[in-house]
Amino acid sequence: MTAPTLRVRRLVEHEAGWFFRELGGEVPEGGDAATRDAARQIDAWLREVPAFHRGALSLRYVPRAWPTCIREEFEELASVAVRLECALHPAVGRSTEALEAESVERLRQTIRACEGARARPEPPGRERPLSPSEKALAQLTLRAYRHVELAIRALARVRGGGPCVVPAGGAR
Repeated sequence: MTAPTLRVRRLVEHEAGWFFRELGGEVPEGGDAATRDAARQIDAWLREVPAFHRGALSLRYVPRAWPTCIREEFEELASVAVRLECALHPAVGRSTEALEAESVERLRQTIRACEGARARPEPPGRERPLSPSEKALAQLTLRAYRHVELAIRALARVRGGGPCVVPAGGAR
C-alpha cells in the first residue's frame, strides 16, 4: 500500500479527527446541513475501509482520560496501545472496561519497571541496551503507530484527493 501525498494525509487526519473528536464518530441528526453533509461523506468513506481501520482511527482520535504515565509514554497513540495490550490477554466473558483497566495496570507496571533502566547512565562510548520492559513498550508503540498508519492509508485511498469536506467552522 503506497503512502498518500502529504496533502491527502493531512486532509484525512483533519477530517477523521474532526469526525471522531467533534462528532463522536456519528452523523448528527440535528445541527446545520454543512456539518451533516460533511459527516455523512466522512462516514461513507469510513464504511468503505475494513472495520479494524475505522476502529484504529476512532481509538486514535476520540479523547480518553488515561493515567499520566500512559499519556506520556504513548501520547496520541495511548488508546490504541491500551487496546493492543488488551488483545494479548484472554477476554472471554469480560467487559471492555475491565480488560482496559487490567491493561492499564500492566502498562503502569511496565512503565514503572522502565524508570530505573532509563535513569541509568549510558556506558561510555556506546548506547545503553534497552531493558526487556523498554523493548516491550517500544514494540507496543510501533504496533500502535503501524495500525494507525495503515488506517490513514486505507482511508486516504478511499477518500482520494478532493477538497476538504469539513465545514469552514470545523476545528483545525
